Amino acid sequence: MVEDPVVCHGDPCAPSTLIAGGAFAGLVDLGRIGGGSDRWADLSIASWSLEWNGLAAAARSFWAACGTGRDEARMARWRALWELPLA
Repeated sequence: MVEDPVVCHGDPCAPSTLIAGGAFAGLVDLGRIGGGSDRWADLSIASWSLEWNGLAAAARSFWAACGTGRDEARMARWRALWELPLA
């Protein structure tokens, strides 16, 4: 059960995030967007994408902007699910 349902992007990787003038400008690739989701589904993959795309130095700013810190247990769960093939 989701504690605090939100709309999630579904593929929150760094290349799907648009930045203009050093600020968030929008998102692309919305084919997997959905409501009633757990925010950690996106937070886990977005933070992983920072590392994957050589942007690990931005992690502190990412978590500050999200208003939360890392939750290793939740992140591990969602990252494991991400690795499963799509049906």
